[in-house]
Amino acid sequence: MPIRMSRPWITLLTDPLKVYFDMCIIKYFLDIISPNNDMPDKMNRLFATFPEIDKAALGFPSGWENEPLWQ
Repeated sequence: MPIRMSRPWITLLTDPLKVYFDMCIIKYFLDIISPNNDMPDKMNRLFATFPEIDKAALGFPSGWENEPLWQ
């Protein structure tokens, strides 16, 4: 894990062994490759289509969608 990130990153305490952390890394690099990507929209549609997904079990902290990375 880099000590300093050059782009927006997460600020909430996150377990690096959970899916959420991996999704953050994917989003970070995707923002570099494709700045106008729609990853957050696709994730929100996925969560709306499958409300039984336990985001907390995947490591998503409360308020994750307000993190600088996801804005």
